[in-house]
Amino acid sequence: MTPSEMTTMLARVNERIRSSLTGASSLVCLVVVTLVAAFVLHRVPSGMAKTVVVLALAGAAGLLVATRFFAWQRQELYDDIVLAGFRHVHAAAVARRAADLVSRTRRRQMADTLDRFVEAAVENHPTPVPVHRGALIELQPKVHQISTMLRTDHVELEPAGMVLLGRFVTDGCTSPLFRTSADPRELEHELERIRRVLPRDDDQLAA
Repeated sequence: MTPSEMTTMLARVNERIRSSLTGASSLVCLVVVTLVAAFVLHRVPSGMAKTVVVLALAGAAGLLVATRFFAWQRQELYDDIVLAGFRHVHAAAVARRAADLVSRTRRRQMADTLDRFVEAAVENHPTPVPVHRGALIELQPKVHQISTMLRTDHVELEPAGMVLLGRFVTDGCTSPLFRTSADPRELEHELERIRRVLPRDDDQLAA
């Protein structure tokens, strides 16, 4: 995907977010006006007012859900930009996303998630979704290496590596972590890829 294509897609998603928020705001205003007209000015029958209010609130709720979905799409596009190295595309927003990806809070969350997956595999605990337990047990040292890196504050991380890691632990469609029939080598390859990209400078690991 080219920078111009990413810019176009971001513009489209931003427009959808604005439209959804505008629609939700309009429906909330309709609720307020209807309530005033029905119960303060007594210009609208109460039964009709209740129907209008219920429908308007349901519509507003739906639009807010759509807004959350479009916001998630925008975050995914920001992550694609980080991975591609096109940091000049929506530079300020992408810079904020990159800073969030490597924040201490995000690092701890990712490390805890990795450790929980390994613990569930080793101790045969139930998980919300199926995971490749055999591969996790076999590759436990590699997973631990990454989680230790995340918890080591002096190791500066690349946002692109955090994107790869985030998709590794959340993408049920493409991540070998969730494909229980996959060859363990696939999971090993992805872990090694993350380990190579994640640290800004490999020399830090020896410090």
